[in-house]
Amino acid sequence: MFFVLLAILTGCQSTKPSVSLEENQIPVQNEVSENPNPEALKYFMNGQMLMNQGDFPMAIIEFQEALNLDPNVGTIYTSIAECYWNIGKPELSMKNLRIAISKDPNDEEALKLIADQLIVQKKYKDAIEPLNRLKEINPEETRYIIALAELKKVDRDYSSAMNLYLEAYKIEPSRLELLETAGRYALQLTNKDRASSIFKDLSIKDPAQSNYLNIYLELALQIKKFEEAISHIQELNKKLGSSNDREAKLGILFYESGQLEKGIQILQDLLDRSKLPPQYVFSLFEIYFDNNQNIKAGNIGDKMITDFPEDWRGYYSRALAYMDENNFDSAVAILDPVSKTFSNIFSIQYMLGLNYAKLKKNEEALDFYNSALAIQPQSLSVLHSLAILYDEIGEWIKSDKIYNQLIQADSSDAQAFNNYAYSLVERNEKLNKALAYAKKAINLDPNNPSYLDTIGWVYYKLNDLKKAKKYIEQSISIQGDNAVVLEHLGDVLMKTNDWTNASVYYKKAYEFDKENIRLRKKAYPE
Repeated sequence: MFFVLLAILTGCQSTKPSVSLEENQIPVQNEVSENPNPEALKYFMNGQMLMNQGDFPMAIIEFQEALNLDPNVGTIYTSIAECYWNIGKPELSMKNLRIAISKDPNDEEALKLIADQLIVQKKYKDAIEPLNRLKEINPEETRYIIALAELKKVDRDYSSAMNLYLEAYKIEPSRLELLETAGRYALQLTNKDRASSIFKDLSIKDPAQSNYLNIYLELALQIKKFEEAISHIQELNKKLGSSNDREAKLGILFYESGQLEKGIQILQDLLDRSKLPPQYVFSLFEIYFDNNQNIKAGNIGDKMITDFPEDWRGYYSRALAYMDENNFDSAVAILDPVSKTFSNIFSIQYMLGLNYAKLKKNEEALDFYNSALAIQPQSLSVLHSLAILYDEIGEWIKSDKIYNQLIQADSSDAQAFNNYAYSLVERNEKLNKALAYAKKAINLDPNNPSYLDTIGWVYYKLNDLKKAKKYIEQSISIQGDNAVVLEHLGDVLMKTNDWTNASVYYKKAYEFDKENIRLRKKAYPE
């Protein structure tokens, strides 16, 4: 039973020859006596035959007869224990196993059965003791080490589990799955240095398994071991010959290490030769996009759509470049025709919602926001976007419900507190509640210019003009190009009869929003 339970725990088997039950059962009489009792041996063999036939009660009777004649043979107690276990009497089974161990502390079969039974009963901590004893008796048997490792995993002792798998791998170095499992536990521990070392070793021993090198690359990027990773991949190229995948990885590493031009050149050269794997095409897009090279980023988006029309990232990339240029119509033109094809892709649905919202096509925006939310029901981005849109179109019952949902889910969501407060103050409703929420937002993010404006605007509505002026001026000192905030300060100054300075801020606001008729009248009254 031990081998079955080990397979259940680990899903893997040893490559060493397994030891059968019969091979372990050296006649006990040879161990304890040079003159075994022939009658006891006869009863024992009869018991074994009955046990093999599944007649466990009769087998127990035969084994007990054997014990009456030779009471110091531990193997007989072990056989009785196995019979009791099979007829559903675990207490009697364990009692006999303990007796067997008292007769022979090195009885592997009894120890295995004890461990098995404890594991079946989910007494995992108790199972560690017999497994440790088995490991002491036979330290080269990896099955015991792996079983111990899995029990440590159940107890969330990932460090011990990792070390035990490494110990097993040292004994059986041909079993790379043991080393990989150790690496997985290192990842579980967020021991990135150890995990990096393990997956680097795996990528050398089995270079055909590309996932090993992928994990190593990701870890190297996270812990910033750029030079080591570059050297490692270059060595692999020398040994195995160059590959497009490894060359692309080198491009990423050179870029992330600060050798921007070299990294981009490698990736662009692969792209020009149509040798850049799809995932790295998207990486090159991100590099250009992050460096404000929108034309190149857009061109890559177009190429991705042409070369990989089944990959949603091409459409997403092209639309993102358009959106960054405020070309919302073009973004919609790229995404809308494929929205049904990629109906299960969150990013496509959400980006369509964002672009339709920018175009003030609220019905379409709501449809795509809700499609995105169906894919990721807990998405904070979508919930915030929905609340803002409902607020803009005056469906405040819905927006308030979402804001309350966000606040209850996360009391540190400063954006939810701020936006709810601003919604209330714009409606001239529940101003004290708006002030409380605005204060929470400021406490969470004291230097956010939008939040400073919100609390200032609440104070304005509460007629506390001194505090209103203080907070709105702080907002402008951080970000001075927001027409709404500049107008707010103008309103505060106008209410304090400082018409000259109010006019200055109205005119500044109008420079940033020349389509605003209301602002024009304030800035240039007739």
